[in-house]
Amino acid sequence: MKNLRTTSASIFLCLCLAGCAGSSDKSAPPLTDTQNQAKTTLESQMKTAAKTAETYHAMDNPALLNKLVEQSAAQKEPFNSLAYRELKTRTNVDSNSLITLVKQNTNATGLLPLLLLRKLDNKSYVALPVEMRAKILTDALQSSKNFNTWGLPHLYLEDASNAMMEAGRSTVPALTRMLSETRPAPVFGSQEYMEYEQYKYRLCDYALFFLEKIQGNADFRLPLSVEERDSLIKKMSAK
Repeated sequence: MKNLRTTSASIFLCLCLAGCAGSSDKSAPPLTDTQNQAKTTLESQMKTAAKTAETYHAMDNPALLNKLVEQSAAQKEPFNSLAYRELKTRTNVDSNSLITLVKQNTNATGLLPLLLLRKLDNKSYVALPVEMRAKILTDALQSSKNFNTWGLPHLYLEDASNAMMEAGRSTVPALTRMLSETRPAPVFGSQEYMEYEQYKYRLCDYALFFLEKIQGNADFRLPLSVEERDSLIKKMSAK
């Protein structure tokens, strides 16, 4: 389920490639103007993406770490951060550099450096004060505009959500405050958005989910009904 976000792009790519392949067959009808436009747009996007990836691949680690902080401040998801994606493939990333970035950014801006440290050097990650990890993670959750960084609680969880639960009780005060925040928690991606439309997720629902898990309810699943979730939130708030 974690690959939902790539499905639409993959389908579009396959359709375009199929159209291109068909256009080389003399017996096939010529591409329509719309198909030609889509083909040209896709080819341009693929060239741009390849060129950008090459640019990031050529950067040294310090330059990439600077980009990582910039993209973290811009709320780029790990899978959409070119700096994160490039750095996680490298074996020579200095953990101390990541630790320094985390300590310099003990709010939402520190999320990508924190998650990268967790990915590349879990021992150093766990050695960070849990209160610091909790602060970064809860700040990032509260300031999220789109929630793809966290996943969809009823389907799959991203690394940030697993890190939140690992931080345990240190996250409870901030998560409890979020139980009163009913603003929408949308996700992008065609299939993900369809799931979001079913559940109508809000920030308080993510907070409820994490609190239930952290307090030992391993089998907890968020109800589809907003009314049922509101009832659970009321009980959780009263604890």
